[in-house]
Amino acid sequence: MPAAENATISEIQDAIAAGELTRHEVVSRHLERIEAHNGVINGFVELRAEEALSEAAAADAAHGRRIAGPLDGVPFSVKDSYSVAGLRRTDGLPVNKESVQGRDELTVQRLRRAGALILGHAAIPDLCIRWNTISGLYGTTVNPRDHTRTAGGSSGGDAANVAAGFATVGIGGDLGGSIRVPASFCGIYGFRPGAGRVAEYNPNEVSPDGISHEVMCEIGPLARSVGDIRITYEVIKGHHQRDPASVPVARRPAPESGRVAVLRHETGAVLDPAIERSLDEVATILTAEGYTVEERVLPDLRRAPDVWAQIIGTELIRDYLPTIGDHVIDSGRVHIEEMFGAYEVGSDVSAYLGAWRERRLLQGTLLAAMEDHPLIIAPVAGMPAPHLDFDHHIGREASVALLDRMRCVPWVNLFSLPGLALPNGIQIVGRRFAENEVLAAGAAVERHLPRVDIASL
Repeated sequence: MPAAENATISEIQDAIAAGELTRHEVVSRHLERIEAHNGVINGFVELRAEEALSEAAAADAAHGRRIAGPLDGVPFSVKDSYSVAGLRRTDGLPVNKESVQGRDELTVQRLRRAGALILGHAAIPDLCIRWNTISGLYGTTVNPRDHTRTAGGSSGGDAANVAAGFATVGIGGDLGGSIRVPASFCGIYGFRPGAGRVAEYNPNEVSPDGISHEVMCEIGPLARSVGDIRITYEVIKGHHQRDPASVPVARRPAPESGRVAVLRHETGAVLDPAIERSLDEVATILTAEGYTVEERVLPDLRRAPDVWAQIIGTELIRDYLPTIGDHVIDSGRVHIEEMFGAYEVGSDVSAYLGAWRERRLLQGTLLAAMEDHPLIIAPVAGMPAPHLDFDHHIGREASVALLDRMRCVPWVNLFSLPGLALPNGIQIVGRRFAENEVLAAGAAVERHLPRVDIASL
């Protein structure tokens, strides 16, 4: 089998079942790699090394070679914005550096019950509002595959940890590409479920999120295989009575094949030729797998990224920055002001509500098209991973141009859809409650792509 740091969930568990590895050895090898390389990568910002080793040893003593849960023996990284008992939850801000959490939040509870071994918290940018991972508290996270380039954001720490072999799976959140963008940039898989599929409940005293978070943000896994994505998603998904936005629905059976639409420039996105070639490659693979793939069958979606930016930007500029802006690192605050300041609709409530009404109209148009083409393949970012300073004090005009490169990202959030990022910069998007269809198509593509291995550090 591959080295423990490069193994999938099933490979780790097969080795435990065969007596080739103990859970304690699996955790030890990951911690050794973290100790050797995290000083450069900065993916983990807080570790619970002794606790994870103790939990692994206890599981070895209790279960031996018997696998006791779907995530038994598997090392996990968790985004700092999700509470882990005994660790801080900071939003990347120095002002929150003492906010140690007393209890796990729901997703972490579900991971633990399935046997996951939580290694620690992963880096995020301030307020998780950036496609780069730089914060005033943690500093900069770099891409394990090229240290001169960004790991993406805002779940950049988790993506870096998985790509570097620091963790088998990471847990992130996606309000505007924050799982899919770093997964794409770091050359791994990242899955954003559709709205309501993964209940979110934090038993600690934390500030409540706004309506856009409830509608557009979802918790999901990052991993080096679609199989690991699926296993983890099956563990964390599900309704909880403390999250009224979560829904108890049965999954749709995944069809053996289906109709797939190609989204290329319908959002107005500016795409590098390399990204278009990857999109063509995925279309060819799905065709070979029995799917019917068609171009130019989707409606005009150029307003979708703008409407997303109007809603998110208005909340950031009119609510968040006036109350917490002084605590945000300068480059993060300026990034918000320059990019979202170009789209926010001001203090007029009717204009803000108008953006939500336009969202509903656009959503209806797209969902009608998805009745004939229930899957969509599209780029994630319009370019490969850029340099570390790609969004640093670039000015309003360049910030708007950056959004133009990212216009294939936020329409998925705007319409609350599930999306799977592939390691080649492309995503597969499906209808709500059709996560199985998305993952089935992802598995079909994965069979034709090279295995995702950890970076050579």
